[in-house]
Amino acid sequence: MKVTMKDIAHIHGISVNAVSLALNNKPGISDETRIKILRTAEKLGYLETKEKFYRTFSRTNICVMMHKRYSVDMDFYGKVLLGVVEEAKKNGYDALMNFFDDDDFEVPTIIMQRRVSGVIVIGKIKDKNIEKICRMHTQIVLVDHASMVENIDSIITDNKHGSYMLVKYLLEKGFTKIGFYGELSYSLSIKERYLGYREALSTFLGVSSWEQRDSYIDKYSILEGMEEAVLSNNNKEIVELIKRHETMPEVFVCSNDRVAISLMVALQILGYKIPEDISIVGFDNIDICEKICPKLTTVNVNKELMGKRAVQRLIYRLSHRNSLTENVAISVEMVERESVGKPER
Repeated sequence: MKVTMKDIAHIHGISVNAVSLALNNKPGISDETRIKILRTAEKLGYLETKEKFYRTFSRTNICVMMHKRYSVDMDFYGKVLLGVVEEAKKNGYDALMNFFDDDDFEVPTIIMQRRVSGVIVIGKIKDKNIEKICRMHTQIVLVDHASMVENIDSIITDNKHGSYMLVKYLLEKGFTKIGFYGELSYSLSIKERYLGYREALSTFLGVSSWEQRDSYIDKYSILEGMEEAVLSNNNKEIVELIKRHETMPEVFVCSNDRVAISLMVALQILGYKIPEDISIVGFDNIDICEKICPKLTTVNVNKELMGKRAVQRLIYRLSHRNSLTENVAISVEMVERESVGKPER
């Protein structure tokens, strides 16, 4: 049976004219009523037969995309997503979630059918897949990732400053053997945190050359081999990784909290006491940091704010399509807890 505007009007007890105003995005009704009408029209299949209304309906939807591997652990991105949903709702939008596979990528149907106003991608995504979305003439904002693709806005953490601040803090406490623990190839965020660590060593440790600095880093750091083990909770693999490392530092600066916690577990399996034998610091300040023993010293990232800023930037971009690209860095702060002791002398 064919659905008409009269049917939609009857459901809501309003005039056919009010339905027409909503579907054609014209003034004269409240935003609340407009959204209710659009939802009903979508539910009844009215929009599927009315191509000209797709553009109107899309103005109430934002597509949120995230790599499916992040669904396993939502401690960080779950908070980002919460910020997106809350800010979208505040501005009259619904956030529609889509998980993707970077190696077997397909543009979501709702994007191909022009049923969303824009796209927010949370976490890492390959540039070639961003380009596929761009070919749909859709505005995109990245969260916790940046791209070389032109005209793509991003909301990131001030990763470099955060790890720089951590290393400065550790050096001021008297530590001189500081290693970085994180897989550099895994994400842009980890690379930036490593760069902050490296820059702080050059600034405060007094190494006279890049060669000396890099030799120091190679001696005390572990820069690969842990991410898949962390994601799969493979403590045995982490233990073996540590056992293969010849020279242990006094303290590890970890790429994120999950990596730090898995390292703590592995070190404790090997008989190390934290922080008596070795100190650990993380990054992100996920909720579990203050529930473990010892409580983890880390860097706080305002994850919900990242999500909110992404929505704000997307809404701005929708009405300023030719504005300059903007990369927003959210400030961070250190959270001192129990996982840092005193260096042995």
